[in-house]
Amino acid sequence: MNQPSFYSIIPAYVRYDKDLKPNEKLLYSEITALSNKFGYCTASNNYFAPLYDVSKETVSRWISHLKKKGYIQVEIIRAADKTVQQRRIYVSVEGEVLTKRSIGYCQKDQDPIDENVKENITRDNTTSNNINSSSNKSKPSPQNETVDNSKDKSEEEETKINSRMNKLWFTIRNYNKTFNQHLRPTLRQLKQIRLKVSMLSDDDFESLSKVYDQRVSAYLVNNPIGYLITMLNDEIKIERHYKK
Repeated sequence: MNQPSFYSIIPAYVRYDKDLKPNEKLLYSEITALSNKFGYCTASNNYFAPLYDVSKETVSRWISHLKKKGYIQVEIIRAADKTVQQRRIYVSVEGEVLTKRSIGYCQKDQDPIDENVKENITRDNTTSNNINSSSNKSKPSPQNETVDNSKDKSEEEETKINSRMNKLWFTIRNYNKTFNQHLRPTLRQLKQIRLKVSMLSDDDFESLSKVYDQRVSAYLVNNPIGYLITMLNDEIKIERHYKK
């Protein structure tokens, strides 16, 4: 298969982690590169396995280990009937782990397939079925064109949201650097902020981010993350009021 042609990085705390296998470190770097577009990686084990010439089960164990070490978080998106629709892999914010780094590696490649492996296989089979189904359609239809247009709009929206998030994180990183802090949002806060950021118009976001940066930079805020969520809530309430 063709190998991807993009650059990726491995932070020092991952690069020098002796508990990680070499290929686990490479997989981590691959995930960071694939997260640039949406803020998370949706690649399946079917994608990763040929890159490293290993089985899907081995990839699943690598992902499970990175998750246990706190370097990534995995979110499973399910349909109403509980079938797996998508797997999203998030890299820990600012390189700060979300769980203890000292958890040892407790799985070997020859171990039986665990629950994480089974779940990943379910996701892979679902993806495979979707690909096979779509390949049977030889002629494009107006319906397919509509789906493609919707996908393009969705990707544009995700890119805009990620750009906004990066602008806000820049302010928080500066605060952490100035006060030697390690503040980072929880996964729940991260989702909450992304949702609220997506609801603002361009002008409203620019105004909010400017005021937020000024207040944090002037050391008027003790908790930048909590204050950001409060500002977003207030801004959305004001916007809804004027829309009425």
